[in-house]
Amino acid sequence: MQIQKYLNQKIYDIGIKIGAPENFDPIIQINNKNDHIDYQSNGIIKISKFLKEEPYKLAQNIANYLKLSPNFTNISVSKPGFINIYLSNNWLTKKINSIAQKKNLNITTKNKKIVIIDYSSPNIAKELHIGHLRSTILGDTTVRIMEFLGHKVIKQNHIGDWGTQFGILIAYIYEKKKENHFLDQLEYLYQKAYKKYTLDKKFAEKTNKYVVKLQKYDKKCLYIWNQIVNQTIKNNQKIYKRLNVKLRKKDIFGESFYNFMLPEIIKDLQKKYSNPKIMERLLYILINLKIVMEKKWVLLLKKNGAFLYTTTDIACLKYRYEKFHANKIIYYTDKRQEQHLLQVWLIAKKAGYIPNDLILEHHTFGMILCKNKKPFKTRDGNIIKLKDLLNEGVSRAKLILKKKFTPNKKEIDEISEIIGIGAIKYFDLSKNRKSNYIFDWDQMLSLTGNTAPYIQYAYTRIQSILNKFFNDFLNKKNEKKIKIFTIFERKLVLKILQFEELIYSIEKNGTPHLMCNYLYELSGYFSNFYENCNILNSKKK
Repeated sequence: MQIQKYLNQKIYDIGIKIGAPENFDPIIQINNKNDHIDYQSNGIIKISKFLKEEPYKLAQNIANYLKLSPNFTNISVSKPGFINIYLSNNWLTKKINSIAQKKNLNITTKNKKIVIIDYSSPNIAKELHIGHLRSTILGDTTVRIMEFLGHKVIKQNHIGDWGTQFGILIAYIYEKKKENHFLDQLEYLYQKAYKKYTLDKKFAEKTNKYVVKLQKYDKKCLYIWNQIVNQTIKNNQKIYKRLNVKLRKKDIFGESFYNFMLPEIIKDLQKKYSNPKIMERLLYILINLKIVMEKKWVLLLKKNGAFLYTTTDIACLKYRYEKFHANKIIYYTDKRQEQHLLQVWLIAKKAGYIPNDLILEHHTFGMILCKNKKPFKTRDGNIIKLKDLLNEGVSRAKLILKKKFTPNKKEIDEISEIIGIGAIKYFDLSKNRKSNYIFDWDQMLSLTGNTAPYIQYAYTRIQSILNKFFNDFLNKKNEKKIKIFTIFERKLVLKILQFEELIYSIEKNGTPHLMCNYLYELSGYFSNFYENCNILNSKKK
């Protein structure tokens, strides 16, 4: 039930009836500060000037119409012109009973789409690190929300398995004669190779040759490349499994996948952008295949025949639309990719590879910082590996468990894994994705406040109730309905009914932190209900 939408329409219709303009917005907001007010309409003041009427009197006039509906117990007006709304218990119970036994609370979008979500996207030959946490968790949460609403979701792990970094690594492996034993030290070798690449011009030239060889499917290069890719994917999947994210091997569409499309893309763009009329439409292509966009050059092909990252992303976008018929594509990368993606989208649209109405969204996110507000790294300045971060979270959770409880070793291992990793994921999700946030273990693992342990504790209590009563409630012969007797039950019912409008808001704006805020408030209302209403010892009636 979208209560805000219902109230908005109700007050809008009354406003139009008394002469308000068609763009009248009642501005309905939830009120959590007053136990006698559920919602407040704050849009009356804006139209009072148009109607040449004092705001307070205009609000009273609209309130009098609202009082005619049995869905409201109390309608009041406060100065300078706010309408306060208190919903009737009968209306609330009717709504909660209509969804209580329905799948997904009877929530499903009418406008179902094919949605591609591009997230995590690590580079090959490197371990997942803390920089991949936000992309992976935010993307996976969006996958779950979109699936919940009924969209067809296609997950894409666009791994960096092609390009210059492989030329660097392959050249170094050959030079050091490590063709047969390099998988156990990939990251170390890449660091050494990259350092040499930046300092040694001859090695850099050799690297470029290997990039071209790989792109032309040289057998020896492909052999090493395959080993590197497979080993990295294997390691990454272990992390995904621990994080309980939905990415699988079948969701991997790396840069290498689109290599077969690149020569044709270049030929096609060269042909299209040699047309003077198209050149005037912002983009044009020269003989060296550079595209001018807003006075910035975008290189698509090097002189040595190597393709660029931008070329691959254009091909990727073209493929996603033609193959999957996507209506919407969401990218989860940091803000540094913003300019690059805008360039790719514009080129693809101008080239006719995707339609103008294809929805493209870039969900950027902030950095994870230390308490000194600098990037979160190890003491020696290295970026933290994701597996080490997860291990640390589990270890800290285990220490807390041992102090408070005395479960056996197996239980401690299982529970600490759930609490430790859950705490990291929830702490990340609870922050506005656009903002930087400070990483704080103590706050993260606290049993109070908006944290995973607090939510998990409420969840455990809820499960104990469901295990005792839920099967009886689902019995078709059971004619009992949810009823409201106390303020604690009322607040809990109202908060549950507000879930639908929340999830649509998250879908629209990409703001999963609002779900964490909601769960925290819901857990608080549940705890009050649990402590003040005797449930577990009550008799079934």
